[in-house]
Amino acid sequence: MLSRFRGGTGGQKLDRRTHAVIVDELAIARAGIASVLRDLGFDELTETHSGRDAAAIAAIDSPALAVVGAVTDISMVETARRVLRVRPAPIVVALVPPAADQPVGYLLALGVRGVVLRGGPTVELGDAVEAAMKGGQFVARGLHRSLAGTVQPREPAVDHGLSAREREVLALLAEGRSNREIASALSVTLATVKSHLVRIYAKLEAKNRNEALGKAVSLGLLG
Repeated sequence: MLSRFRGGTGGQKLDRRTHAVIVDELAIARAGIASVLRDLGFDELTETHSGRDAAAIAAIDSPALAVVGAVTDISMVETARRVLRVRPAPIVVALVPPAADQPVGYLLALGVRGVVLRGGPTVELGDAVEAAMKGGQFVARGLHRSLAGTVQPREPAVDHGLSAREREVLALLAEGRSNREIASALSVTLATVKSHLVRIYAKLEAKNRNEALGKAVSLGLLG
């Protein structure tokens, strides 16, 4: 099923800047996503439950954004991969299921700019879309722990100037630890942790912990 919703006059060419594709198997989920996107200024929306259709739409219409949730024909990861291969590629935000085994790191490595929980707070989806459209990356706080286990400090090929202690802080950040919890784990003061974070953000050119984690994973600084 393919549905288009226009904010303008019929017959006009879709405006890439305000056009988004919504991919999810449930109509009620697509409606919720559409509501969030309209509030952010996307008034030309195309909805589908098919990952293959989403990639075809992206190739034909060149939307600015694709929001990918549960898909009926291929996997969410494969849908994101196909959409991102289109040129010009839309910004992709993924809605992952509330399961223990989530492909957050892999999605970020593919080039997905925002990852939030499917069925999570709508404000997180809005924050993810806003951050992604401004060139940043966003990982919902509830998903930080999904990066743990495979996210450990290591010697990367390019470390972007991060010290060993800064990589330790980054790994704890990926586990979803608060600043106070990081301070306790490393036996340092809260002020020291904040200083480490300021330097990490500066070296990775990140504005916040979500963007720092996204860049760290995609650059191979954690893994």
